Amino acid sequence: MKRTKPRYDMLFSDGVFNGTMLIGPDSFGANYDQSVFLKARLLLREIGLVMTQSRCGYEEYQKLFSYDNKKIKARIRLVLGKFYEGDLQEFLRKTLEHEDLVYLKTHAGYGKHLSLSDNVIYFTDAMKKGFYLQDRIPYQLYYLDCCKSEMYYRDVFRDFVGSKNVDLFLNKWFCDYKIVGPVKILIRELMEGSDFEAIAAKMNDEYGIVHFDLEDDPEDMKLDRKMITYSVGLE
Repeated sequence: MKRTKPRYDMLFSDGVFNGTMLIGPDSFGANYDQSVFLKARLLLREIGLVMTQSRCGYEEYQKLFSYDNKKIKARIRLVLGKFYEGDLQEFLRKTLEHEDLVYLKTHAGYGKHLSLSDNVIYFTDAMKKGFYLQDRIPYQLYYLDCCKSEMYYRDVFRDFVGSKNVDLFLNKWFCDYKIVGPVKILIRELMEGSDFEAIAAKMNDEYGIVHFDLEDDPEDMKLDRKMITYSVGLE
């Protein structure tokens, strides 16, 4: 029988909840990712997180909340890939190893990669070639906020992270890159201990009207365009 909730006992183990939000890149001459970064900053503040660190391309937010009559310290890092001053690949490696929640807001590259900046195009292919995470924490939750993330990345991501103790939130089809509100709902609902069904429903409500492209095939337009789905790890 599948679980109906995230593994909150593991997600909030040791009284902490650490998450990282990675934003980027722009493509085709667009200039969206900085505005998305600024929107994400406001959304974190709306749910009561307070900035505690700030440098170029990197901000850190914290908040205390209660779960199961225990005080939990949330720490969320917000990163803008193209302005991050440091080794972004190493930062991503450590993020995939140690963070409880990992959020990727990026372009999917039509199934070829997930990028954090114009010159960092390594996500799935590089992981297959040896991007090993020997010290990964025992449970993680991911939100891949990328176009067609379910179509392109559900299986390949599972192959890398394994099918146990990893839960995913995914977009079923094209997402609007400028919309970032659902991640605010995800973080808020996790801090409230909500189940998967409630989280996904509220994320979809936040997203609003789903996105269509003029060049979409008529058959594609008949598909379920609801944005958020989830994939629960095996017991």
